[in-house]
Amino acid sequence: MKLVTLFCLFFSFPLFATNYERLMDIKEVTRFTFGSCNDQTDPQPMWDEMLKVKPDFFMWGGDNVYADREYKKDLKRAFDRQDKDPYYQNFKKQVPIMGVWDDHDYGGNDSDGYFPFKEKNQKLFLDFMEEPEDSPRRKRPGIYTSYDFGRVKFLLLDNRYFLHLNSKSPILGEAQWEWLENELKNSKARVHFIMSGITVLSPYHPFVEGWANHKSERNRLFKLLKKHQTQGVVFLTGDLHFSSIFQRHGHLEFLASGMTHRSPRISWWYMGNRYETSFFGLNYGMVDVDWENDSPVLTMAIRNRKGEEFHRRTYQLQGNRWIKKQKLELGLMAKDFSGHLVDRVD
Repeated sequence: MKLVTLFCLFFSFPLFATNYERLMDIKEVTRFTFGSCNDQTDPQPMWDEMLKVKPDFFMWGGDNVYADREYKKDLKRAFDRQDKDPYYQNFKKQVPIMGVWDDHDYGGNDSDGYFPFKEKNQKLFLDFMEEPEDSPRRKRPGIYTSYDFGRVKFLLLDNRYFLHLNSKSPILGEAQWEWLENELKNSKARVHFIMSGITVLSPYHPFVEGWANHKSERNRLFKLLKKHQTQGVVFLTGDLHFSSIFQRHGHLEFLASGMTHRSPRISWWYMGNRYETSFFGLNYGMVDVDWENDSPVLTMAIRNRKGEEFHRRTYQLQGNRWIKKQKLELGLMAKDFSGHLVDRVD
């Protein structure tokens, strides 16, 4: 009898489920973490820290590895190095993963749709994400996809594969636009998280990629959201090597970037003064999803490698607009291990 019990326990243990099966087993999203700009050759301080907050899943936000850090810019070698990191391995065993790519884990710096090895690298990326062999992502160009958790839906965009190929749709390409409209048109979710590897709502910055560089396509996105009365839109983004939570154009964006490295100090004053909040230390983003009388309430926080929170914000959906419920600040300047100022308090 004891042997039968042990056998059942052994083969029913959740660690034996695939990453995709564990994602699909999530009935309702209550907390998730996400981050971007992770150099596989650098120390990895965030994985053990993230385990402490017990997220339902983690979402890669792009630049998950840096191929140009490897010999001959070998992307497979970069993914393999990251995948073998003991802290990441331990994290993956306990937390399922989803994600998108950006330029450094797609091809090279600022790579676009003309990158010659994008088909090969799509397979490498999906292998790294442990995507099932029969996944639609493996059967079509681009790595865009969606995850529907009932009241909460995640739309993961590909802002690299089709970049600059079509002047009328220079970021997403027409096939991805058609897919996105279909996803929004048929959605019954109350909250829609839209992940983009590059910032959506940021103002235009010279020498920085973002949707502001393609205003007509950004306007097309806003019109599409309005057309289908998409509820509770939150953009999740990365790329800029600092983090911010801010509202613009009637929408909300949580930019979380800099898991292993951050932007140069010379940029802190300029970038910090163009955003409602800013944090320049190593960090990841955490989002809690709650409900009050069937109204979604989101609590967002930027967290550093010591588990400290910065710019914690709580928003509640009223009508189809996120309203800030409270503003909590630590009131103290935070410093990293080197003693450098990394936070700008409002």
